[in-house]
Amino acid sequence: MSALSKTLPILAALGMSSLVLATPQTAHAATSISCDAAGQTHFSPGVQMLPQSEQVTYQGGNRSCVDHSDLGLTSARISASFADVELSCVASNFGTGTGTASIQWTAGGAGTLTSKVDIAIDETVLNKARVSGVVTDGPFRGQRFTGEFETSLLKGAGKCTAGAMFGGVKSAAFSGHFSIG
Repeated sequence: MSALSKTLPILAALGMSSLVLATPQTAHAATSISCDAAGQTHFSPGVQMLPQSEQVTYQGGNRSCVDHSDLGLTSARISASFADVELSCVASNFGTGTGTASIQWTAGGAGTLTSKVDIAIDETVLNKARVSGVVTDGPFRGQRFTGEFETSLLKGAGKCTAGAMFGGVKSAAFSGHFSIG
């Protein structure tokens, strides 16, 4: 076998690999967003001194977002609902549970879009809850959701303990932030 016939397959293989390496890659748009959140948290039947099961609902107002997607989102309003969350006025490390959230996005001149999220309260320490989940429908479907929300349950002189005489604390302001992607 001649030297030329031995080197042709090698040169051909090198030529093919350089073609593969030179193939342009498809650019992927960033698909993440982070938003501020604030509004009211509602508790039913009402947070008291001793731990008990609560229905917890977050109702947020429209807050600003930093959008790293190509959707042109400028703000978001988050609402979430959790069942069977153990809470009390004095105990910490309570308050884990699962629920659902709805995020209403404001998109520049395109109106509004809505995402649905399955979420879980992973940890509650004092007034701060850490949550995570997955977007199940709408923009960012399949993306990971994380957030941190602080509820001013104990603000004011004895708001939580004084409220116990009247069925517990039924609502309190919350603030925080969340990210998707």
